[in-house]
Amino acid sequence: MNETLLDKIIENGLLTLSNTHGVNFRVDNIILGKSIYTMKNCDRIFTDMNICLILLEQGYGFTYFQDDIDFKLAEKYVNWDLRDVLKEGIPLFFKVALADAIYSVINNLNHRYNYKHLTGTLRRKAKLRARELVKDIPRGSSVVLLGAVTEIIDECAKKKINLSVLDLEPSKIGLTIDDNKVEDSSKVFLEKINNAQYVVATGMVFVSSTADFLFDEAKKDVFKLILYMETGSNFGGELTKYGAYKVLSEFFPYYDFNGDTRYLVHKKKRFLGIF
Repeated sequence: MNETLLDKIIENGLLTLSNTHGVNFRVDNIILGKSIYTMKNCDRIFTDMNICLILLEQGYGFTYFQDDIDFKLAEKYVNWDLRDVLKEGIPLFFKVALADAIYSVINNLNHRYNYKHLTGTLRRKAKLRARELVKDIPRGSSVVLLGAVTEIIDECAKKKINLSVLDLEPSKIGLTIDDNKVEDSSKVFLEKINNAQYVVATGMVFVSSTADFLFDEAKKDVFKLILYMETGSNFGGELTKYGAYKVLSEFFPYYDFNGDTRYLVHKKKRFLGIF
């Protein structure tokens, strides 16, 4: 079986921690649940997103996912060593959360970041995040947005971007936001991707098994890949090494919680071919 990008990220993270003194790999707490939400200027309620939060003594790992919730995962793996959990036949979303936890520990122990902050109400923070996400995209570019997010669509409209919005959630497919009709990703994904200059996606590409394809295409310069990550945000800084053009990592508690939200922007370096 070929090594995936997620496997490489985990392998590199564990190698870093193996050379770091005082790491506690014990899984202290696992929180599983469902996010029931709406979007700006929308009267529909969406139920397609579940959450997984894994807490260690020195960090956390988070992912959204759409699999069924299996609380036996939490019952089984609390008190385990994270490294041993990774050797088990666990669901992909659980593996993503563990990878995120590894890099949360690395980042916290090394104090490696100076965070930026989103401030204000959740809608203002969503708008600021969207503006930061698309600010490097030239006006009139052809962009595919994987996952319908109202504020990102709004910011693209302001820049006269030629936008295609794709989603897999049936209750979102067919919605019209700023004159953009949400299309069924399962039917038009390859067609839209192959004609895009930029692809904007969430960290959930690691949960949906599309990450390797997107990064392979980005490395071939088929398009520039821009990611915004709540899922996997702690390893977001690694992704420019593998072909991402820009990554916005948003850290827990996220923009939809009250108070300031910490974030970082990582960009692909453009000199000497070094990422």
